[in-house]
Amino acid sequence: MSRYSKIKFLLTVLAGAVLAGCTSKGPVEIEVVATTDIHGFIFDRDCLNGEERKGSMAKLATFLKGERKADRNLIYLDAGDYLQGSVEIYQDISAQFTKGCVATEAFNLLGCEAVVMGNHDFAVGAMSYDRFYRTSTFPMLGANVYYEKPGDFLPPYTIIEKKGLKIAVIGFTTPIISYSIPRDRVSIEFADIVESARYWMPKLKEKENPDVVIGLLHSGLDGGRMDNEGVFENSALRLAKEVPGFNLILFGHDHKAYSGKVANCNGDSVLLLNPGPFMEKVAVARMNVTRNSVTVDIEGGLEDITGLEPDSRFMKKLSGWYGDVKHYTDSVIGVTQCPMDARGVLWRSSSIADYVHQFQMGFNAADISLTSPVVTGSYFPAGEMTIRDVFNMYIYDNTMVSVMLKGSEVRNALEYSAARFYNTVTDGSGGLLKKKAAGQDGGFMPQVPVKSFISAAGIDYEIDVTKPEGSRVRITGMSDGRPFDPDMMYRTTVNSFLYGNGESALFLANGITHKEMLERFNGSSMADLRFFMLTDMQLRNEMGTKVSVANRTNWKLVPEDIVSSCLANDTVNFNIVPKQTSLKWD
Repeated sequence: MSRYSKIKFLLTVLAGAVLAGCTSKGPVEIEVVATTDIHGFIFDRDCLNGEERKGSMAKLATFLKGERKADRNLIYLDAGDYLQGSVEIYQDISAQFTKGCVATEAFNLLGCEAVVMGNHDFAVGAMSYDRFYRTSTFPMLGANVYYEKPGDFLPPYTIIEKKGLKIAVIGFTTPIISYSIPRDRVSIEFADIVESARYWMPKLKEKENPDVVIGLLHSGLDGGRMDNEGVFENSALRLAKEVPGFNLILFGHDHKAYSGKVANCNGDSVLLLNPGPFMEKVAVARMNVTRNSVTVDIEGGLEDITGLEPDSRFMKKLSGWYGDVKHYTDSVIGVTQCPMDARGVLWRSSSIADYVHQFQMGFNAADISLTSPVVTGSYFPAGEMTIRDVFNMYIYDNTMVSVMLKGSEVRNALEYSAARFYNTVTDGSGGLLKKKAAGQDGGFMPQVPVKSFISAAGIDYEIDVTKPEGSRVRITGMSDGRPFDPDMMYRTTVNSFLYGNGESALFLANGITHKEMLERFNGSSMADLRFFMLTDMQLRNEMGTKVSVANRTNWKLVPEDIVSSCLANDTVNFNIVPKQTSLKWD
């Protein structure tokens, strides 16, 4: 035997001895910790206003450190939606190109062993989620995500070994993505979760013979916006009941915390856990497993981590990113010539809504623009605008989407919106706005969130508040002088929420299905609306000019005398959004 062969033989014997020593004949305790819907809450303080967050990855780091000290053979997993929802993620994706991905670095520091992608992770585009994955120390799973055939895009499962036990984790993502995210941003396919599990489970069992099988889903418990169309959005409960083989299912997406057990079709118990969004709780499952045992004893629930202190090592490791975000949000991006105002957006044109319409009317040769006020701050005086101001002026990462809508469908959406925000009044003594109390200061707010309100550009219209719901909106013509035809198809720009969310007025007012909307699709913008605002402000600032917003007077409430009298009383102490604390860093 050569010297090399002897060394190889000795190493093989040693490896076998080590493996034998790690394999326990008795029960082994395995602990699984899971999070979901983090939405970029990495740091312990909100990176816009400096306030302490209830939950964060920094606090999770403290929890995981404590659990690992207890030597419970811990596995940490995440069920998706981590690349959209906070300013630190937005800055990292759109304005930081000298370092790696902050979300990847955070998950690596936490010792994550597998993730699935959520709808928001796909929405940021391939360049961003590929950047996240390239430097990760863990796999990204997708058993129902594919190009042409199962398994050709992401690995369907991973095997995690603990003390000689094989724990299989199969990952799935909600198939609603095919319809809720514009197709030019997501060019891959999503199969039904239950059908995909039926395909992969026997292959997994035959090839790997795992001791435990965990389902990791970005999909809610049950029900969804397209169930009646045969596309099941939330499938955790269906999966647990209909596909035998799972011991534990960890899920998210619907932002509803859940803990419970159900019996599958063979009568075996399956534990389901959803910790809910924003890291306020974590799912914790503890199981006692004997190798090749026919049963797995498993218990679990949700644990609150809001009272924990952030881990100092975690924060120190990410201090460079943290400092960059502070500088980013404080930066002056431009100067406005007029106040950016949304306070009266429910009853007149406003500069913030008009600014959005300015971009949407310029996208893809739009005839009509439909938008909603998605603000956390409703007034910004003329002068310098910081990036923080822009984030409070438009809070979501919505892209612009061009679709074909009938004139009558545009009118129906405006009618639906009007019904949600205005009472029918007959004289000036009535209350025009549908409102509710806002806290203990005697103020009022809209009865439904202001983001549900819709205004339009490209058409001239009136809303007669003396008429009953459903017959208030009269479109008098196109703003460029053309006649308006209710039967004509118009190229209409909307935001991605109105396009993809089944709760938006486009669907609820018109009965359009998601599959029909996909056929109306013309294209979407390469970046979100906020990015276009930031770019516009910065370019104008570099040229020494101020941002100006054309005042659109294309719509109004009528009769004007009755409306004025009602609003004189209605708008006392009326706010379209909750009052904000001061936006500053400590």
